[in-house]
Amino acid sequence: MSTPRTSNTMPDWIETQHPHVEHSLITFPAKHILLVTINRPEFMNCLPVEATIELGALWKWYDAEPELRCAVFTGAGKKAFCAGMDLKQRLDIINTNEIAFEYPSGQFAGMSNRTGKKPIVVACNGHAHGGGFEALLNADVIFASPNATFALPEVLRGVSALAGALPRVFHLFGNHRAMDLILTGRRLSVEEAHSWGLVKEIVPQEQLLDKAIEYAKLIASLSPDSVIISRLAAREAWETGVSRATMRGQELWAENMLRSENAAEGLAAYREKREPRWKRSHL
Repeated sequence: MSTPRTSNTMPDWIETQHPHVEHSLITFPAKHILLVTINRPEFMNCLPVEATIELGALWKWYDAEPELRCAVFTGAGKKAFCAGMDLKQRLDIINTNEIAFEYPSGQFAGMSNRTGKKPIVVACNGHAHGGGFEALLNADVIFASPNATFALPEVLRGVSALAGALPRVFHLFGNHRAMDLILTGRRLSVEEAHSWGLVKEIVPQEQLLDKAIEYAKLIASLSPDSVIISRLAAREAWETGVSRATMRGQELWAENMLRSENAAEGLAAYREKREPRWKRSHL
């Protein structure tokens, strides 16, 4: 099975057109930056299965596109980043006994269980519930508006958050905070989320997207090889624990990093007391 590429005009610095998407808007606010906006505000940006499949293909394209270095992910409107799965569609699938499409390997929004190569910054512009919270939990950095709330309400709907959220909330917040969220389905306020370390910064709604994009520009200004390798080496701890993650970081990436053009450029720039001129990553 394959998906067509978009027919939209692309910036001249992008090598290949991104996959066709119908439920999100794809823009490039600055060189090296991808902006993905879920475009279903009338449905609180909930995602039907087709939208998750689209995003799974899109994030793979993002990782493979050499001139992209950081992505920003947000929702249209001012009420919700993503209210999760389209529950009406899911009920229709159950009632008709049809066979549902399988989610991509990255699970909900192509992101809730994504490893990927490159970072995703979330501008959480409102509610992040269910699958929306699952996707956000696996983001790299999160900025949120004052009206943002976070919840795993699956116990209120007779289902369970099995696309990555349950082990992640346990890992991030510890047993008792995790159980408080997953056993009651209660809403976590943005102030709590900030105090728990989930949200980097609470930003007024009208400044939120600009803040996230400026932060993405900062990441994109650094060595793309170092960003990719540092991110992957740190995220190994999700899967293996600190000691094994440290060893795998050395095994998998140290040699490639030290032999890269960007390592030579960064060290030369330091010696010559100038700003580095980063090259595209070939990792």
